[in-house]
Amino acid sequence: MSNDHQGDVHSKADYVDALKSVKLEELKDIGKIPCARTSLLYGIGAGFGIAALRFITKRNIKSSSNWAVGTFCGVSAINFELCQMERKQKLERLQLIVKESDSKARASAIRKGIQVVIDEPAASSKD
Repeated sequence: MSNDHQGDVHSKADYVDALKSVKLEELKDIGKIPCARTSLLYGIGAGFGIAALRFITKRNIKSSSNWAVGTFCGVSAINFELCQMERKQKLERLQLIVKESDSKARASAIRKGIQVVIDEPAASSKD
């Protein structure tokens, strides 16, 4: 039985260590992370709505709170991942469009007899 108790102590210490590793400066910039703000807002709204429905039906604050936290975490995580996936697809399409337009512009320039120059970083000259 003492081994189970030690397991609980180790898991609590792990949680404390994990919480200590979170810095407040990181949380201040959470709105700058793409998709984070909307995901959190959807999670808050869904959590509040589910908690309200759960409280109305069961009249149990603890159960409502648990459902609110679970819904918040689930909706926020799913929405964040879907948003990131959509964002990645948009960036890939944009890169494809840019690549295609560059190749069309080069082909058009070659047909017209214009020399195509590819921009390269200028070498710095030391005097």
